[in-house]
Amino acid sequence: MGQIQSIEDLINMLIRRRLLIGAVAVFGMVITVLFVMSKADVFESTALIQVQSPTVSSADGTEAPRESSAQRLQAIQQRLTTRENMLAVIARHDLYAGLPLTDDQKVHLLRISLRFETVASAAAAGFGQAAEVSAILISAQSDTRAKAARVTNDFAQGILDAGAAGQINRAREALDFYREEANSLRAAIDAREAEIAAYQARNVGALPAQRESLRSELTGLETELRSLDQALVAARNERAAIERKATLRATDRRDLDSLSAEIETLGAQSAALEARRAEITSVVTEGQDVDRVLSDYQRGLTQLQTQFEAASRRSAEAETAARLQDRQQGETFSILERGIEADYPISGGRRKLAIVGAFGSLMLGVGLAFLLDQMRPVLRTRSHLERELDLRPIVAIPEMRASGRPLRQWFSKDIHTLSDLARHVPEMRARAAQSIGAGGAPSRVQLIGGGVAVILLVAVAAAMT
Repeated sequence: MGQIQSIEDLINMLIRRRLLIGAVAVFGMVITVLFVMSKADVFESTALIQVQSPTVSSADGTEAPRESSAQRLQAIQQRLTTRENMLAVIARHDLYAGLPLTDDQKVHLLRISLRFETVASAAAAGFGQAAEVSAILISAQSDTRAKAARVTNDFAQGILDAGAAGQINRAREALDFYREEANSLRAAIDAREAEIAAYQARNVGALPAQRESLRSELTGLETELRSLDQALVAARNERAAIERKATLRATDRRDLDSLSAEIETLGAQSAALEARRAEITSVVTEGQDVDRVLSDYQRGLTQLQTQFEAASRRSAEAETAARLQDRQQGETFSILERGIEADYPISGGRRKLAIVGAFGSLMLGVGLAFLLDQMRPVLRTRSHLERELDLRPIVAIPEMRASGRPLRQWFSKDIHTLSDLARHVPEMRARAAQSIGAGGAPSRVQLIGGGVAVILLVAVAAAMT
């Protein structure tokens, strides 16, 4: 530690630099007191709003879908903290009057002075549902008690008004939307049913019910065709047998004519049955495409009917919610505690700041004294000489003090210094009065600058000792 290597050395250093330490400590205390006294008071007021969220059940016993209270409060908070609304609040309560601030700076100060805190509900939230809010705390800070309370109550009333109006408007908008959606779906269902009926009319033979009878008819046609083929083959064989005879009698010729007519008749019947079978086969084959188209129509119709049922259910729930809001039985915001004027500022702790400043000033003075002692090492005592030079002094002449008045002589040097300063006090006071009369009261910067100059002068004077 250089010059300070024992408790005795430390005590001697503190005694030598007592003037510097005292000056720095006093100046630091003065600066601390000025800072503490110039620190503006900040008051805070808080309002409490309760959120009552009733459960509205639908006809099937399920809970009606609704926006969570946390989302609703967040939306209200965002609307209340818009720039236009904040400027309106500033104008209503005359906030930041006389301060050279722009509108944006005033809005920023008001925003950072506000605090919204939500209290979660103790009720467990359902699966897939957001947590509900049971209360919200609105806090505002200002330089006076009255302004803090007025701003807090202003925002609390804004939440109440926005909550009531917003609930009614949302319920009515939801009711109108679901009614319009149900009417639109009803029209779409009617149009789809008309399309299905028209398509069935165009393909009546390929419908599933008709195809069953066509398949039965096709089976009968197959049986008749086989019988006609057998009869046709028999007639042709008989005619061929008659034609192979060498001599045809009159009866044979009559039989040939009869067989030819029969063969033509059987052929015509067979051709007609073949045409009918081909027609039925074509219709049955097209039935697969008809089934696919009808299935698509039916899926679309089923989907529309499902949406229509959901829209009808939501419309009934929205109508119930609208009636509840009209009767003020839905979710409501009620103020439990209005913001009141605070008894004490929240920017307290002046005594603590003063104590910390005084202690810090004293430590700063000790630090400066120690630094000066290290920058100007002087062999002041016999122990210093023996420790630094390894030489034992032969003679040590102590400081001679007159007996009888040791305390006065102990501070004689300080008294002479203070007396020299006191002789200049009238002149300094006159100059200060002239400066105050000419340019007004000294500012805080001037006070601090003067104090720093005094410390430097005292430090230089102490360093020479």
